[in-house]
Amino acid sequence: MQEKTSEKMEAEIYEQYQNIIAPYIAELEVRDGEYPIEILNEIRSIFTHLSRCKLQNNLNEIESANRHEKIAILDCYKYICISIAQTISEFRQYYIKVDLTLADNGKFLAKLNDLELIAKNAFKEAKKSEIKQESVEAKYKLYEKAYNEVEKFIEDSNEAILFASSHSKKSNRITIISCIITAISIAVTVIAIL
Repeated sequence: MQEKTSEKMEAEIYEQYQNIIAPYIAELEVRDGEYPIEILNEIRSIFTHLSRCKLQNNLNEIESANRHEKIAILDCYKYICISIAQTISEFRQYYIKVDLTLADNGKFLAKLNDLELIAKNAFKEAKKSEIKQESVEAKYKLYEKAYNEVEKFIEDSNEAILFASSHSKKSNRITIISCIITAISIAVTVIAIL
């Protein structure tokens, strides 16, 4: 009976690695060109405990592997969300000179701010749970979902962002041209007075 429990626990570890950790590692590699060493260390620990279990026939080693897998999954959630947050920050920096209130008649910026606030609050809750050593997996999924919604919203709003960008540039050109015309007319007036 204990052998079946051991086999079932081992199968769950492999399944979670294959269905959760491996896809996040692939996404982190695509997004950032690498993935954090912390995740690699947890994976090493998982498979060290699994190999000890096989060699020593010790069920405690599977339980240790399971604990390391939970940490690896949480690390995946954290790092993918950090990557998404960085993308959002880069977006804001790239469009710093664009009047984003022009996008979607002012709705874009308000919704972007709301979605980002939801994501930040979800992150705070997840971090509090982690400090209290509560189950944080569900909260990290909410955090991840919130940041993915922000990122998807930005992607889906491309047309509105381009509209705001082109109109912001036009208004900047108009301001520059107005300043030049004003400077020329002041110079002409000063020359006429002299």
